[in-house]
Amino acid sequence: MIKLKDILQEIGEANVKPFKWRKTSGMNAKQFKQKLEKSRFLNSLDETNTFEFTTDKGIEYVLDIEIESVYNPATQKFDLGAIQCEADFVTKNRGGGGTNMDVTNMHEQYAVMSTITDILITWVNEWDEEHYINKITIDPIKDDGDDSYGDRTDNQRGRLYYAFMKKQLHKLNKQYHVRVFDNHFEISPTFMNPLDK
Repeated sequence: MIKLKDILQEIGEANVKPFKWRKTSGMNAKQFKQKLEKSRFLNSLDETNTFEFTTDKGIEYVLDIEIESVYNPATQKFDLGAIQCEADFVTKNRGGGGTNMDVTNMHEQYAVMSTITDILITWVNEWDEEHYINKITIDPIKDDGDDSYGDRTDNQRGRLYYAFMKKQLHKLNKQYHVRVFDNHFEISPTFMNPLDK
């Protein structure tokens, strides 16, 4: 069994160089805020930002950050400037288009995690200038051959996710922490939403 301590020692400060990545679709933070304001905060707003990168071994990855506005029960509007998000990544199928959930890291897992972390940090630092990010949920993909519905945050891949996220939090412009649940991680702020009074 590989322990978190062993993974942290292997990745050091998580300074593995990320692959070059690009944003391929989605609004930016200001556009999302303007669209929410135009609706007079009466309607929920959903958006997906998509990012792509290719590893040295030619594996193409897609990272989707699904964004939705947060409802304020006190005013019955979406007026807190708050969003909640889910981050999912998949590999592109070769030849046939589409994507699959199979992890094909081909011994590039540290560089893949470094790239995903780099994208998330860049994204959070842009979006939390315009919005209060209530939480970002990240659900680790199961290890190959793991067909259980058990604790996906406590397998080797889950521990790797956690190690990279925890080591990189200092790069965020504001204070966040990582919370661990059975089947997902949550990155959430350690500060209150200034608009939620």
